[in-house]
Amino acid sequence: MTRSSDTRAIPKTAALILAGGEGRRMGGNKPFREVGGMTLLARVIETARAKCDHVMISSNEDAALFAKYDVPVVRDLPKAGQGPLGGVLGGLDVLPGDIDWLVSFPVDCPIVPDDMVAQLLSGARNAGVKAAFASHADRDHYLSSIWHRGSAPVIATQLADDNRRVGAALRIMDAAKVTFPVSDGAIEPFTNVNSPEDLNALHKMLSGFVEGKGG
Repeated sequence: MTRSSDTRAIPKTAALILAGGEGRRMGGNKPFREVGGMTLLARVIETARAKCDHVMISSNEDAALFAKYDVPVVRDLPKAGQGPLGGVLGGLDVLPGDIDWLVSFPVDCPIVPDDMVAQLLSGARNAGVKAAFASHADRDHYLSSIWHRGSAPVIATQLADDNRRVGAALRIMDAAKVTFPVSDGAIEPFTNVNSPEDLNALHKMLSGFVEGKGG
């Protein structure tokens, strides 16, 4: 599915920042690693706040670690150790009553298209399904996705069967795949930051982009 325009009334969305990974390749403490003068977590929170009506952090760590960000922390369901899918289920469980759609933002994917939320929402609604995920440059990004609150029973059943694969849940729900174009001259979206080398590469990318705009 390509990106589309949706003229219907736009539903509210909540953002869930997936910050629960151990970050072993990074040497731990991944959400708080800095790039371009901001922590990864702060950068993703800034993006999520600009696009969604409500923002939450998914983590099983002590909520006090995130206190300065002034964002509620949500724990995995049905218990810790279920991977990102448990985080999504936890987020769906605490959606505000006036919000039906949850957008997941991996903390190690700080650069996403400006219209990602709008396009994922349109993709799911136009297809009449309860989920949609991003695809870019022939690669699917299952964690950059949107989930309707009605998807919770599917996820709960899958986790009860000890299947933690996000892609499997999306396939069960016939999730819409939303393809984002490759653009020359822009920062490459959906770049994963999993190691110190990745951090350095993204820092150079961001520095080059800012210098290019200034010139």
